[in-house]
Amino acid sequence: MGDTKATRFDFLQIIALLMLLCFGSCKKQDNQEDKAMLNPPVRTYIVTARIDKKGTNSNSEGTAVLKGEYDEATKLLSYKLEYSALVPELITFRNGPKGSVGVLIKELYRNSGKAISLPLSGSLLLSPLQERNLLKGQWFVSINTLELTPEISGYLTLKQK
Repeated sequence: MGDTKATRFDFLQIIALLMLLCFGSCKKQDNQEDKAMLNPPVRTYIVTARIDKKGTNSNSEGTAVLKGEYDEATKLLSYKLEYSALVPELITFRNGPKGSVGVLIKELYRNSGKAISLPLSGSLLLSPLQERNLLKGQWFVSINTLELTPEISGYLTLKQK
C-alpha cells in the first residue's frame, strides 16, 4: 500500500513537470499596440502671449504680443514679438508663478542704443526642465523700461496644433 502512494506521488510530480515545460515553452507574442501606448505622441503647439499692464498692475499704455510655435520633437521654441507705446530697455523670458518676479530664462533684447526692427524674433532650445515648466504654463514675458521694472508682462499660453 505504501508503494502505490509513492508511485502516485511520482506520477503527479512527472505530470506537474510536463505541464511546466509545456507552458514555459510557449512562445510569447509581443503586442505592438502595448509598445505604441508607452510612448506619448509628439505634439506641436501654437504659443501666444498678450503682454500688458494687467500682469504688473502699472498704469502703462504699452502693449505687446508674442506669437510663436513650440515643437516637442525638436524642443525648439520659435517666437516673434511686437510691442507698441513704449521704449523697452530689457525684454526677458521668465519662469514662475503669477505675481512673482520669476527666474530669468533668456534675455530676448537689451537696449544698446540702436533701433531694432519689429517684429523681434528668435528661437530657443529648451532643456527638459524648461519644457516641463513651459507646458505647465509657468513662463511669462517681462518688458522693462527706464520708468518701471517690469512695465508690462504676460504669460505664455499654448494651444495644441
